[in-house]
Amino acid sequence: MNLFRLTRSYRTLMIAALLLGSLTVAMNLGLQSTSSYLIAKAAQHPSTILLLWVPIVAVRFFATARAGFRYLDRYVGHDVTLRWLRDLKTALYQAIEPLNGVQFRAHHTGDLLSRLGSDVDSLENAVVGFMEPIVVALVGLMLVVAIGLLINPALALALALMLIVTGLVISGGSWHLSHLMSRQQVTLRSSLVSRVVEIIHGRADILAMNLAESVRQDIDGVQRDIDRAKRVLSRVSGLFNGLTLFVTWFGMWLILAAGIRAVQHHDLRPILLPVLVLTTLASFEIVGGLGSAFRDAAGLDEARKRVQDLLSSAPVDQGDGARKTPASTIPTVSFEDVTLALGSPSREILHHLTWELSPGRHVALIGPNGAGKSTVVQLLAGLTWPTEGLVRVDRTPTTAWDLEALRSHITVVPQFPHIFHATLRQNLLLANPSASDARLFDALHEVGLDALLDTLSQGLDTMLGERGTSLSGGEIKRLALARALLKDAPLLVLDEPTEGLDPVSARAVLTMLFTHRPKRTVLWITHSLANLDLVDELAVLDSGRILDQGPVARLVAHPVVRQLMRYQTIPG
Repeated sequence: MNLFRLTRSYRTLMIAALLLGSLTVAMNLGLQSTSSYLIAKAAQHPSTILLLWVPIVAVRFFATARAGFRYLDRYVGHDVTLRWLRDLKTALYQAIEPLNGVQFRAHHTGDLLSRLGSDVDSLENAVVGFMEPIVVALVGLMLVVAIGLLINPALALALALMLIVTGLVISGGSWHLSHLMSRQQVTLRSSLVSRVVEIIHGRADILAMNLAESVRQDIDGVQRDIDRAKRVLSRVSGLFNGLTLFVTWFGMWLILAAGIRAVQHHDLRPILLPVLVLTTLASFEIVGGLGSAFRDAAGLDEARKRVQDLLSSAPVDQGDGARKTPASTIPTVSFEDVTLALGSPSREILHHLTWELSPGRHVALIGPNGAGKSTVVQLLAGLTWPTEGLVRVDRTPTTAWDLEALRSHITVVPQFPHIFHATLRQNLLLANPSASDARLFDALHEVGLDALLDTLSQGLDTMLGERGTSLSGGEIKRLALARALLKDAPLLVLDEPTEGLDPVSARAVLTMLFTHRPKRTVLWITHSLANLDLVDELAVLDSGRILDQGPVARLVAHPVVRQLMRYQTIPG
């Protein structure tokens, strides 16, 4: 997606903002020229005030109009900018939301925050703030030439040439001297945010390993680089601000000297000399804004590329052809010659996996760590796609499903469930927004969270803290299971759901899950041999392939299962 396509619904407002900016400059030039003429005319002590009436009215008109157009310019310009930022952030969130697991892991969390935050904020001047100084400079130049031609063509052409050279030198010099630092500053800000997020996530390990001082020095180093880039940009800004001021006054003195010479040679009326001088002073302000615009251009371009890259990572819209109707019966799930490679360089996690999960069956998928068990869950939930082969749900490839429809009848209890910084009620309603309080209480009772509920001062309205900091690991697992019960989809996928629970609680929870809705399909991902008597069959996964599938009693003799059993047997 081209970023500037987002502005198509309000391009009329953009044009209006540019027009209003140009009108403001025109009114300013008119005010400078008429006010200087009025002062010069008044200095001649005219015989009647009526001879000053026209310039007086003109000064009042241009002063009032300049203030009015300046206000409208700011109002419309801010309106366009806020609309642009709104649409840009909406597009970014819409791009992130459907990313599958592989695509999402390609972006560091801190980098995503930086792109959604500081990069987008940097682009607030990309629409009006960058284009307006250029348009204003062009329009202002034409107006200055028009006014100058009415006064003295030779001086008008000289002034126009000085403005063009000044504008090119200021804009080109600003861009050339600052583009490296502007780009570096955008990159460094992203790096700083990424590191801070990493520190927040790993603060316990950092403190435990006594690495706080090393981490602080690392952050200080990045911050020093950012400060150095800011100092360079500040020096460039100060240099060109001073240069602009010098050129403005130097140009005015040149025009004044040339104007005096023209008056002496009777090529210019004396009363028009102050008009020419003050118009010259105002005209250099027209090109003065080019320095800041082009100084920020490199940073804007870098931020635009980073945001554009994130927008481009969004999957192609599946359109109306995507399947949206959930299965009317319990769906069949099948893996057809599925291969999935991750990382760079790529490493095969699943290798030509062919497997079918029959409707209504309770199946345990067992295998050692790294066998690909959690990857199977991601494929089922549409969180990633196979490199080769197809995953079918209800005989339709997951890539052909509308993702919301696919996920509407699959419930996944992940290995590391996320608890949002919200109330207990809000965390539960994520699974079923229409559930009543009575249904919420039943779900909590079924997973054994009655005791927790009794300790919460505000009951369902108690805030759970970020990532469920007020809960224990076992309580987080149970809360995730309660959400699974509330959703009550025909296909239930459990990825190590009882990790962190004691054996008695784990047995009770699993028994409840398997009997809650006996006819639905349950896929239980595990590396433990406990409680396998609760399932109908066992599938053995190793090295990305299903090695065997069948009754538990037969497969306990499988070499992979025996290897796991060896380390789970309590020595007697």
